[in-house]
Amino acid sequence: MKRQAGFTLIEVMIALMLMAVVSIIAWRGLDSVNRTDEHLRRSSGQTHQLLAALGQLERDVALRASIELVEPPRPDQEPRPSGAPAALSVRSAEGKGFRLDLIRTSPEQDGRLQRVRWWLKGGTLYRSVAAARTTFPLPAPKDGVAVLEQVTSMDLRVWQPGKGWRQLSGNHRDNPTGLEISLVRNTPQGVERYRQVLGPLE
Repeated sequence: MKRQAGFTLIEVMIALMLMAVVSIIAWRGLDSVNRTDEHLRRSSGQTHQLLAALGQLERDVALRASIELVEPPRPDQEPRPSGAPAALSVRSAEGKGFRLDLIRTSPEQDGRLQRVRWWLKGGTLYRSVAAARTTFPLPAPKDGVAVLEQVTSMDLRVWQPGKGWRQLSGNHRDNPTGLEISLVRNTPQGVERYRQVLGPLE
């Protein structure tokens, strides 16, 4: 009688072992792809949030008021001083107290003006907008909306003609000719640094 051909028990065990090894390698590769995809999704969402915040800040500065905010006196009143609040005022305290106040035109472009404030508190960047009006005094911004989180520091430098960029530490400056904003975020992907230049502001 002819001997029937087939696999021995050892050959079957070796084949099963090889299949197990290949399965483990494939699973690890798929897990790595999933982790990378999740990482890219989180990074993309954080980048979108950052760009939206910086874009809104740039728009607010671009729409700052360029007219005198002094209510004209009535005929029976004395003329008022010509001084007007600054359309743009910035403060900084070595990354611990970023604040930017400005007066901008309303989004409707109907001649009304409104006060806007940006500030950093507890690792979160906030923005507050007051109601728009056509006469001075304008109402002050109150409740803020969180626009960017995980911010560890935010520094300001102002442009001084003939001197270049100057650090704004513990001081404030009205209507600077240029702004440089340096921002540091501590994200799950690591420390991220950004820089935005606004100007010339004339």
